[in-house]
Amino acid sequence: MFEKSLCAAVLAFFFSAAHAQISSFEIASVKVSQLAARGGEGSTRDAIQVTPTTLSMHNVTLRSSIQWAYDVKEFQVVAPDWLTADRYDITAKSSESVPIEQLRLLLRTLLIERFKLSTHRERKEVSVYALRTTSRRPELHVSTSSESPSMRPNGGALEFHNMSMTELAERLPKRPFGIGRPVIDETALTGPFDFTMKLAGNAAELKSDLERRETDQDASFFVAPLRELGLRLQPEKAPVDMLVVDHAERKPVEN
Repeated sequence: MFEKSLCAAVLAFFFSAAHAQISSFEIASVKVSQLAARGGEGSTRDAIQVTPTTLSMHNVTLRSSIQWAYDVKEFQVVAPDWLTADRYDITAKSSESVPIEQLRLLLRTLLIERFKLSTHRERKEVSVYALRTTSRRPELHVSTSSESPSMRPNGGALEFHNMSMTELAERLPKRPFGIGRPVIDETALTGPFDFTMKLAGNAAELKSDLERRETDQDASFFVAPLRELGLRLQPEKAPVDMLVVDHAERKPVEN
């Protein structure tokens, strides 16, 4: 019994020691994005790449960096507007392979060090849309693609490829949809899927309708197309965990 206890204690010591060694990135660089500074096409496009030892965030806003670090959705971050104005390049390397959850924790530490970030969590009841299925069978096709989820226009429709319902729910509050409130996936459908959302007769009508809808903030524009897919948006009130940014510096500490 003593030998077993001693063995367990030794293993626990080495396990905790190993994790204590990687409380921060071994190498990290945070710079203002030159792509964003130049402007033009692609200046508002970001990219995040992850390996077991590295994190590369290109042309990201501080808000999206916080969102990734704390593993929350966009609507859960309560922050000043300037956090979406400036863009940065963040590259960091861990001294050893770690799971993605640990990379998120390491990024939190980096944001605290470089941007003097401070946050707290609150639980608030907010207006949301629950994405649910209708009584009809959903017109969704299980995807066999290994590519990243994508959405692209095709004539008067939007084509979705390799996309889960959770990812669709996250896209609906954003352009070109701009539903106007958070959307929570309650479909219980496991994906990803390929599907087409018919919105207009042709490409010109689609562009015009989306621009008008964005001006009017009319979510009803998507009711019929979603129902054609066997989906619906149900307005609700729901308690949501929010991440509130109390403080952040606009200019990061130099590398």
